[in-house]
Amino acid sequence: MRRADNILMYMACLLGAVLVQQPRAVVASETMAAVKAAMGRLILGQLQSGPLEGAWAGEEEYTGSIVVGLVDAYAMTCDEDARVAAVAGGNFILRTAAGNYYGDEAYALMCLSQMSPEGPLSVWQVALEDFYRKVSERPQNGTRGYIAQFDRTDPSIAVFYLAHHTVAAFHVDAEDKDIWREALVDHLIRVDDDSATSAVMALGTATWAFATTGWWDDALLDPNGEGASCWQARTFDGLAELLLTHRIVEGDLAGSFYWRFDHSPVAGGPPGGYTEEMVSSALGLTAGGLLDGDPEVVWASRELRDLLVGSIAADGSVRQHLTLGGQAYYSEIGRVLQALAGLTNAADFNLDGRVDGSDLAILAARWNEAGGNCADRNRDGRIDARDLMVLVDNWLTHARHDEAVVF
Repeated sequence: MRRADNILMYMACLLGAVLVQQPRAVVASETMAAVKAAMGRLILGQLQSGPLEGAWAGEEEYTGSIVVGLVDAYAMTCDEDARVAAVAGGNFILRTAAGNYYGDEAYALMCLSQMSPEGPLSVWQVALEDFYRKVSERPQNGTRGYIAQFDRTDPSIAVFYLAHHTVAAFHVDAEDKDIWREALVDHLIRVDDDSATSAVMALGTATWAFATTGWWDDALLDPNGEGASCWQARTFDGLAELLLTHRIVEGDLAGSFYWRFDHSPVAGGPPGGYTEEMVSSALGLTAGGLLDGDPEVVWASRELRDLLVGSIAADGSVRQHLTLGGQAYYSEIGRVLQALAGLTNAADFNLDGRVDGSDLAILAARWNEAGGNCADRNRDGRIDARDLMVLVDNWLTHARHDEAVVF
C-alpha cells in the first residue's frame, strides 16, 4: 500500500504542478463567499478573554453547535483562523462542562478529534471516552439512569440531544452506544404535533443520526405500537422518504421544510421556512449518502443549498426564518455551516461548483501535512490515496459535465 500511495502522491503533485502553471481565472463562488462571511462573523464574535473566553456572549449553552460549524467551515475553506476559533470553543466546553456534556457539545468534541492530528489520542477524544465510560458506571442505573432525565423534556428537544450523543458514542465505540441509539428511537416515536414543538426538526435530526451510525434497514421503528400513531409501520430505511413529504414545494417558501407534521401554521406564523428545519432536513437527506442519485433528493438538496447560502447575509449573520428574518444567533450560523458542509461535494475544495484541476492542486499542496487538517476529506487521520480517490471518483462522475456538483 505504501508503494501505491507514493505513486499516487507523485501523480497528484505532478498534475497539480502542471495545472497551477496554466493561467485560469477563478471567480470566488457564492457558496465560498457566504461560508467565509458566516465564518468571519463567528470568529469576530468569539470572546477572547475572561471566564467565558472561547464562547459567544449570551449563547454559552450553544457553544457545541457553533464549534461544529467552525470545524466544518475549516474543512470547506482551509482557513486557519476557523480552526483556531474551533479549538478555543472546544477548550471552553472542556473547562466549563466539568465532564458532563450536552449532546451537541459531545458531537463538537468528536468533530475536534477528527480535525486534530492526534485523532484518537487527542484530548477531545479522551474526554469523550471518559464521559461515556463514567456515565455507564453511574450508581443510579448507569447510562439508562442518565438518559432518564430526557423523559421530562419536550421529545423533539430530547431527540436533538440524543441524536448527537448517539453519533458521538458510536465514534468512540462506547460500551453503551446501542443504549444511546435505542433511547433515540424511544424518544423519536413519542414525537407528534401534540407532544413536540419541532416535529420535523426531530425527524431530520434522527434520520441523520441513524444513517451516520449505520442503522438503516427495513426494521420497524415501533414494532410494539408504543409510540404516537404517526410512527406505526414506519421503518428506518423509510425515514428519508418520510422527510421529503414535509418539503414545501411551491410559494415563497418553496424548497424549505414545514415545522409540523400536519403542515399547519404555528401560533399564527408561517407553517415552515425556519432555518432549523432546513438545517436538520439537509442533515437527514445527506447523511451517509442516503438515496444517493435519487432525483428528488438531488433536487431537494440543491434547493436547500441555495436557500441556506442565501440565508447568510453579507455581514455573515443568519436569521431564524427564510423570509421573516427574526433574531440573529451565532448558533444559527453554526448550524447552517454544518448543513452546507453536508450539501457540498467533499471533492470541491474551492467550492466553485465543479471538481477539476484546481481542487487537485489544493490536495497535492497539502499531501505531506499531518492528518486531521482540511485536506483529510474522509477524516481518517491521514492524507493519502483515500483522499485522492474521493476527488477522482467525483472527477470522473461530474467534472466533464462542467456543471455545479450537488449532493
